[in-house]
Amino acid sequence: MSILSDIKIKLEKYRFDRVISKIYMTRPLKMSDDGPVLLSQLCHRDVAPYLLAAKSLYFEIGKGRFKIVNDGSLTEDDISILQHHIPILEIININTIDTTGLPSGGTWERLIRIIELTHDNYVIQFDADVLAIGSLDHVTNFINLNKSFILGTYSGQQVNHASYTASLAQGWIASTKTQKISSGLLAEASLDSIPQTMPNNYVHGSSGFAGFGKKQFSIKLLKDFSDCMYKILGDRWFEWGSEQIASNYMLSNADNSEVLPIDLYACHEPHLRPSQRSLLHFIGSHRHSDATYRLAARDFIKKFYKDSN
Repeated sequence: MSILSDIKIKLEKYRFDRVISKIYMTRPLKMSDDGPVLLSQLCHRDVAPYLLAAKSLYFEIGKGRFKIVNDGSLTEDDISILQHHIPILEIININTIDTTGLPSGGTWERLIRIIELTHDNYVIQFDADVLAIGSLDHVTNFINLNKSFILGTYSGQQVNHASYTASLAQGWIASTKTQKISSGLLAEASLDSIPQTMPNNYVHGSSGFAGFGKKQFSIKLLKDFSDCMYKILGDRWFEWGSEQIASNYMLSNADNSEVLPIDLYACHEPHLRPSQRSLLHFIGSHRHSDATYRLAARDFIKKFYKDSN
């Protein structure tokens, strides 16, 4: 990254922070104790964007109960602010989640709690840098049908046999010029080694926004998949990013799961036109590369404020 590009990104981040601070001045959500569980893992620095994401999702879905896995960095003030803005909210201490037989750290605790909660609930996982921009008709339909959904990528727009993604990943590794390959990419390249006795579906998706149907998941399958990957990758499986692979695997093998249409639900890239999207995930690599996130946040805060009066 050039010095000029770095300066532009820092300036855009400063402008974004000024805009998003106004989320604290919006009214608390008006909630009813029904609908899906809306779960996130949250840290101190992401409280403001989380409130933006949470309010934008609830504005469109119109129901749900929020749960936050506290990574340990939330302060008493953070929790007080969150409870003020989100009346139906449970804060879960990350240390209370049982990771026996599974990796810990990263966002593994989040995935484990999601799988546990699906015994009795439909669960939507969303990252703090997700923003609902328009109608979420596909999401509400999947909730009503109890169908799981995955946020797709340009390389993953439908669920296929795992060997399909393995072939893609092997090609990406062969063409990469970096010395160290990420554990996630290595895991995807190894998907063709999954035993035939295990479910073998997969899609190269993003775990930043996902829907987990009620009674469609088990900790046993999660542990079986994790054990399989550990036998192949060794300690690399415990590195950051492995949880997303496990999440994609679990969702891909749920009954009738679908990938959200990428023309409406996508990870943000500079060439995308947000006006044509229902939801964007502003991943780190492109979060503040242009003004899209800031302007979308500004527009939602204005819309939410107007609806409140």
